[in-house]
Amino acid sequence: MSQVRSANISFGDRILDRMKLQFLADGDWETGLSDSSLPQEVQVVIRNVVSQTGLLRFEKAEIAQELINHFQDGRDRDRSWESLVADFGKIDVAVSLFRSSKLRNRPMSVKAFRGSFYVFGGGLLGYLLLQLFFHSAKPNPSVDYGAMLNAEVTSAPVEQQAWPHYRDLWIKYGLSEGAGGDSFDELYVKEEGSDGGHTITEIRSSDEGWDKAVAKLESIKDLLDAWRKYSKLPHLGTPLHVDKRKYSDADLKALFPQLKREDIRNNGLSEFGFADGLISNEADELLSGSTISILLPHVQQFREAARILHVDTRLAITQGDRKRAVDNIKAIHGLARQAGDAPIFVCTLVGYAVHGIAFGVTEEVMVEHPDFFDEEHLFELQQQAANLEFSDSHSLSFEQNFAMDLIQRIYSDDGNGDGRITAVGAEVQHAVTNFLYQMSPGGEELPWYHDSYVRAAIAPVDLFLAPSRREMVAMLEDTYENLRERMKHPMWEPEETDWEEYVNTQEESGLLGSLIVGLGHAKNAREVKLAYRDAVALALACHRYKKANGKWPESLDQLTGKWLTDTPIDRLNGKPLNFTIKDDAPVIYSLGHDGDDDGGVNTNSDAPWLDQNGDGDWVVWPQADM
Repeated sequence: MSQVRSANISFGDRILDRMKLQFLADGDWETGLSDSSLPQEVQVVIRNVVSQTGLLRFEKAEIAQELINHFQDGRDRDRSWESLVADFGKIDVAVSLFRSSKLRNRPMSVKAFRGSFYVFGGGLLGYLLLQLFFHSAKPNPSVDYGAMLNAEVTSAPVEQQAWPHYRDLWIKYGLSEGAGGDSFDELYVKEEGSDGGHTITEIRSSDEGWDKAVAKLESIKDLLDAWRKYSKLPHLGTPLHVDKRKYSDADLKALFPQLKREDIRNNGLSEFGFADGLISNEADELLSGSTISILLPHVQQFREAARILHVDTRLAITQGDRKRAVDNIKAIHGLARQAGDAPIFVCTLVGYAVHGIAFGVTEEVMVEHPDFFDEEHLFELQQQAANLEFSDSHSLSFEQNFAMDLIQRIYSDDGNGDGRITAVGAEVQHAVTNFLYQMSPGGEELPWYHDSYVRAAIAPVDLFLAPSRREMVAMLEDTYENLRERMKHPMWEPEETDWEEYVNTQEESGLLGSLIVGLGHAKNAREVKLAYRDAVALALACHRYKKANGKWPESLDQLTGKWLTDTPIDRLNGKPLNFTIKDDAPVIYSLGHDGDDDGGVNTNSDAPWLDQNGDGDWVVWPQADM
């Protein structure tokens, strides 16, 4: 035991001695040589040998001490300094012998330390060179996708565009956010919920405050008349500019009433607080020129317009004005078409939602006032519903161009359709990903490694992990081709691609995955609205049949031809839609995913069209979730 302790102490002493020789004054071999009292010619020899070995400081100190001892021993044997120097031999031979000996006997701890130092130094140098290479490339956006979009949405003849007619009313009533205009609060009822929250619904004639609502509707008669008249036009035609300074004075006042032209500067995503402080000015400038800077301040107002027309329809019923009620429903459908006129997925979804409001208004009238409309008006509403079209692919053209616009701001361009990810482009990608994360349900936060410092440190790794520009474009084209094909197939046709698995695969590509996650729901959104459209047409046909025959139809066969031009389809199985009569009213339903006819008993699922395991039917009329 004592031998082991002695060995440990001896090893520790050696390490301590080496540290003193390497880092402290003990290792100052030149001072030791000068203090050795050796003649100058001997010191020169020792100094030349030691300095040329290129060894560590403690090793030089050991060699210097060995040589000092060597010459002093020779002198003690009565040899002259001259003979000792003469017999010493060639300096370069001594240097080689001392160096090879020390390197061969160098402690493992020293070898490991020096190896780590060289590895670290080499890695640091490589990292710095990689950073320089990473920052050397710059994106060079060459295609103005914003201009392409604006040309498309404003290409229709001006006499076919509704926006020139709506614009002054937008200004008058302050319909855009920040205008401080009419709130239309008189047209809504705020109801407290059991959970402490509240819901806001359109006011009814039986609600307190109905008189104020009627007065409010009278005060905005010009707005209601304009919606009823100009919703018939085929196009909206609202300009959409990346740079808000390009809007005309009238458009700027209508769409961005809180902005003054002289104060406008495009800030990319920083304008919304999603990139502020996260990216450089160069990256933010790139974003400010992209299609992500296009705002749609007018689109959400179409929901508001539909709700206002809904209240006016309730007023028309109390006044017995069938024509105005029909015109209001038709106007809501027209506004829905105009809201979705721009080839942008968000606009399409708003259009779907507004169509849903029109379906809901129709259902409300037919359920609560089944005898209000006469045959002429029922036929008019049925024809309009049956002729509604929901595009299966046009809304994705902007999304694909949007992604292409981002790609040209993230990657360099070698002139042959290829390029590599750039440093400023990585910032752009980060900002957009952050934006999409925060816009997702729940407002997710980015993982820790998206911290600005961490991101800047590891960003060059993208050179090895990120796909090239050519690969990214190929993935983009494949993805949107898959999306378009998916939207063409109705629900009842099996899909060749497992969409969830496909999205998970694409998410590995980073930005592209983030962009397409929400688009996968486009098919379901369209299919649901097609189901509601067909249900409305079938319900109105049933009511027309009863008015003519004094009883409800018993089967589709009795309706096909005179009352129904086309057979409505069950969107889940491709067969004719089902209906039954309950409580002296039609109930229209899909058989659901289980294929069993439960007689119009609704499944408990909030989204029966998605519930593969639901037991029950998908009731589309009435009480449809519009």
